[in-house]
Amino acid sequence: MYPDPNSAIPGTDSQLRPEIVITNEDQKKIVMVNVTVPFENRTPAFHNAQAQKVEKYAPLAETLRAKGYQVQTHALIVRALGTWDPSNERVLRECRIGQCYAWLMQQLMMSDAIRWSI
Repeated sequence: MYPDPNSAIPGTDSQLRPEIVITNEDQKKIVMVNVTVPFENRTPAFHNAQAQKVEKYAPLAETLRAKGYQVQTHALIVRALGTWDPSNERVLRECRIGQCYAWLMQQLMMSDAIRWSI
C-alpha cells in the first residue's frame, strides 16, 4: 500500500492517485480502491459512481497491465446521508479486510458521511 495520498504509483508517469493501492509483487497483483460519496440518493447513483471510478482509472490500470500486473479497480461508495452500498462488502473482501475491521470501517465511513453532509 502506498501511504502518501499525494504520490503517484511508482513506475508509472500517471498523475492519477488512487486513494488505496494494495500491491502483491510476488503475484503481480494490484487492487486500486477509491472512496466516493455520490450526492444523489438513488440506487443508479451507486452504479454511476462505480462506473465513473473504473473509467477514470482505466488508463492507469492499462499501464499497469502492460507491465504484467493483474489489476482490479473498485470504489467504496457511501451516499451523502450515510447509506452503505452493499457492493462495498465485495470490495472489502477483495482487499482481504477482516470482518471485524470491515464492520468498524463501515460504521466510521457512514458516520463521517452523515457528519460532513449536515
